[in-house]
Amino acid sequence: MGGSIKRTLRARYLFPLVLGLAVQSAAFPAAAEDPPPPSEASSSPADVARAHYVRGKDAARAKQWQAALDELRSAWRIMQHFQIAGTLGWVELELGHHRDAAEHLSYFLRHAEDVAADEMKATSEMLSEARAKVTELSVQSNVTGSHLIVDGAEMRWPEANAGVFVEPGRRTIEARLGERSSGPVVIEAKPGESQLLRLDLPKKEAPRGVLAQKETAEAEAPGTTRSMRKPLLIAGGVTAGVGILGGVVFTALSKQRAGEAAAMAQSLSGEKDDYCTSNPGAGACPDLVRLKTAQNQFGEAALWSFVGGGVIAVGTLVYGLSGPKPRATGSVYALPAVSSQGGSLMVFGTF
Repeated sequence: MGGSIKRTLRARYLFPLVLGLAVQSAAFPAAAEDPPPPSEASSSPADVARAHYVRGKDAARAKQWQAALDELRSAWRIMQHFQIAGTLGWVELELGHHRDAAEHLSYFLRHAEDVAADEMKATSEMLSEARAKVTELSVQSNVTGSHLIVDGAEMRWPEANAGVFVEPGRRTIEARLGERSSGPVVIEAKPGESQLLRLDLPKKEAPRGVLAQKETAEAEAPGTTRSMRKPLLIAGGVTAGVGILGGVVFTALSKQRAGEAAAMAQSLSGEKDDYCTSNPGAGACPDLVRLKTAQNQFGEAALWSFVGGGVIAVGTLVYGLSGPKPRATGSVYALPAVSSQGGSLMVFGTF
């Protein structure tokens, strides 16, 4: 009893709407009576859509629901108009196609213009009936222009403030744009429920085609500043290393001469402290003086080698840090440490 009352009320609201759709829009010219459908071979897309719509409306009035469905779907494929959507949603609901009915009835309510309040109310009631049988998804993504994939079928991304309706059961949802994909999300859709889905796509990789080749060519072009950086850095590092290594060698030689001079000085411990100063040519004094002189010369050479190598190392480091930083997994730095007792090389970095 209740079902028959609902259908009677729906027909009372919608048949005036069906009769008025052909005259409410500029796409469908007004007429006291429906003109005969135009020839599709010589008509514009709007005329062809109207012809399908009129035939679908007539079939719906006769309760020939399947024929009405075929005609109205043909009209909808040609022209997405809210009047076609409203009538199509009504017919789909009569046939039990709840998902499609919810989609088209909600489209009507979002886009309807100059429609009577009672017709809007009747359509809202039908949408509520269809929603009770399906699940409504609110989908979001970080990339505009994505396509929505539901159970392997591709569809356009929903309009703003519009939901996506799916049949109850296990559903696989995915957002895709080109080769990028959010990955499939499996949900359990239940009748009358709403769910929020966030389908983010991975960030787009940097182009590796002509643009990447151009950047590589510019980086390797002879005579440019970028192409000279690497040789200069290598030369500076090698020079600094040679200077620091020379300082280490000279320090070792200076210490060796100092040891020899100390051993020789012990053999002259019985003489006066200034014996070799007063008698530079006597006994072992010439050899002791020679060793002391060599010790001092090697010590000074070590000091200046450390200083020179350190200056070059610091300059190379500053030059390397002042330019564009290349992508690297680590870095190594070398700095000299100089004291009166000798020198050393400190190496530190990240790997």
